[in-house]
Amino acid sequence: MKVRKKIKKLSAVIMTFAMLFGLLPMLGCGITAKADYNPVKMYSVDTTFSRYGITTRNIYIQVDASSAANKQVYVHYELVNEDEWQDAQASFVTKLDDNTEIWKATVSGIITGQFAIKYVGDGQVYWDNNNGNNYAYDDILGTANVSAQRLRSSLDGYSLYVAVKNLAYNKVVRVRYTYDNWATYQDADLTYSYTLTGTNNEIWGTTLSIPSSTSGFQFCVYYQVNGQTYWDNNFGSNYDSSYYRAY
Repeated sequence: MKVRKKIKKLSAVIMTFAMLFGLLPMLGCGITAKADYNPVKMYSVDTTFSRYGITTRNIYIQVDASSAANKQVYVHYELVNEDEWQDAQASFVTKLDDNTEIWKATVSGIITGQFAIKYVGDGQVYWDNNNGNNYAYDDILGTANVSAQRLRSSLDGYSLYVAVKNLAYNKVVRVRYTYDNWATYQDADLTYSYTLTGTNNEIWGTTLSIPSSTSGFQFCVYYQVNGQTYWDNNFGSNYDSSYYRAY
């Protein structure tokens, strides 16, 4: 009898521990949840045209190259606030060294509206909607830390503006340009212009005085901060005078 009672007590103790440890995941004690996987992110935006309330924007999207064999990428957007939402399909641009791909969609008229990124990979649908806030007009940078905006004409040459994430107060933003297909080149500093409203993105600018007789003008930009250097060289192709904003 004593042996049976001891066995019953031991069984009760074991059951108590089993129930207790079984409840721990329910109580969240020491349990680390795995982060949701999202293979798509907005990369950057540049504006090609803006006049009379119409704006044309190129929206670049970064996709995990190994996430699916069959990919469809869209910008899901509204032209004006509270209007009907539409899809603009993106096309493949290039593959980066970190096993991601860049896709691009062009959207016209999105000036007061908002947008999100939709990705369909092997039948699975993923979204980047800026953590539920959607992207707005001033959201130029997504995963990119630096993005050259399109050239504008000025009396002194070309006005160049560059968007950078404000990763630290001390930073250097420069443009590197050449007249002779990179046999030689020059670097020029950009200066702070303003911060985009509601974002952590800054706009820096400079004016490049390019001789009218010059042919083959090319450039790229780089951003030095926290001991790191980030480049925007048009995904390895560099920019030239055709990278121009109308109005």
